Amino acid sequence: MRCCHICKLPGRVMGIRVLRFSLVVVLVLLLVAGALTSLLPNVREDKMPTSRREVKSQSKSTLDSFTLIMQTYNRTDLLLRLLNHYQAVPHLHKVIVVWNNVGEKGPEELWNSLGPHPVPVIFKPQTTNRMRNRLQVFPELETSAVLMVDDDMLISAQDLVFAFSVWQVMHMVRLL
Repeated sequence: MRCCHICKLPGRVMGIRVLRFSLVVVLVLLLVAGALTSLLPNVREDKMPTSRREVKSQSKSTLDSFTLIMQTYNRTDLLLRLLNHYQAVPHLHKVIVVWNNVGEKGPEELWNSLGPHPVPVIFKPQTTNRMRNRLQVFPELETSAVLMVDDDMLISAQDLVFAFSVWQVMHMVRLL
């Protein structure tokens, strides 16, 4: 019996070593994750770093903003909810809704009756119902950054701000 306790002792010591090693690995991973998280842009930031160069061909408001293009068909209630959600997104300059319900009046009057909105919404009725309608050139498009989304996708404001900040950095690198 005494021999069995002695035989189990090295296993317990090895278990403690494995436990310590696992604990060190977990702590290192947490430190690395914390360091990487600190490199992410702050969602509450309204301005990009001042070291960026300005592009003279565009005004500051259109350079620091993006346009959202959303194509829709037979989902008016969902469209209105999405438009309401996207009104709170920082840096959103304008929303262009490609209205594919041929022959039906768009919900522009209903949308405008819901009150003043900080981000303008433009409804573009189409003569044909095609998936490629969202790819046309819109004269209302004033920004370099354009995000095209479907009418059944809800993207959080934080994700949109992060994606736009990444686009801005990559756009400025490309221009330099």
